[in-house]
Amino acid sequence: MLSNYVKQREEIKNELKAIFANLVYAHEILNVSIKECDINKFQEAKTYTVNMSNKINDLENYIIKFLALYSPEARELRRFVAYLKITGELLRMNSNTKSFISGCINLKEIMDNKIISDYLFPLHTSTFNALVKTKEMIDIDEEDELQDIFNKIIVEEHKTDDLYDLIEEQVFSLDLEYKTLNQILKTFRKIEKIADRTIEIANLLLYYKIGGRLQNI
Repeated sequence: MLSNYVKQREEIKNELKAIFANLVYAHEILNVSIKECDINKFQEAKTYTVNMSNKINDLENYIIKFLALYSPEARELRRFVAYLKITGELLRMNSNTKSFISGCINLKEIMDNKIISDYLFPLHTSTFNALVKTKEMIDIDEEDELQDIFNKIIVEEHKTDDLYDLIEEQVFSLDLEYKTLNQILKTFRKIEKIADRTIEIANLLLYYKIGGRLQNI
């Protein structure tokens, strides 16, 4: 029979994975919506972001109570410190996702389809790939495999940086008011920020699983 410590530790891990899975699924829907230029599907993706902040707050409280009750040491302590930091990153990702959805809905009448298909879709695809790979790391403990996935996440994140720079160039070439251009860029920037946060989460997972220092990428 599993001890209460192990049971609760696994409950925390599974709840973290469930929250992450909701975010990944929201972006899976968004990726299809962007590819098909179907803004109506964005509302479906938004349903997976609802109440996530409450779920994250509940999980953070659970982790803090767990730490107070069991006072884990060394690697186990790193695990739960990492989990607490990861919940903060997921909360910001969720906020960025909701802002992106709202921005796209508000701008749907003036969105340039070529920019969406040529730049926003590949930008979001790289972000989505980074999200999926980061979630995979939660269940992996083998160091070489972890490092391999981490390197792939870095590649996807670097792609989003390059694509966002291209988007800036293309958006400013449009014949629109500066205020509108800025709204478009702020909306698209939310996706690039999510990719940035996948690096932070992957870094935290590496830190707790193999030790060493947190890396600055």
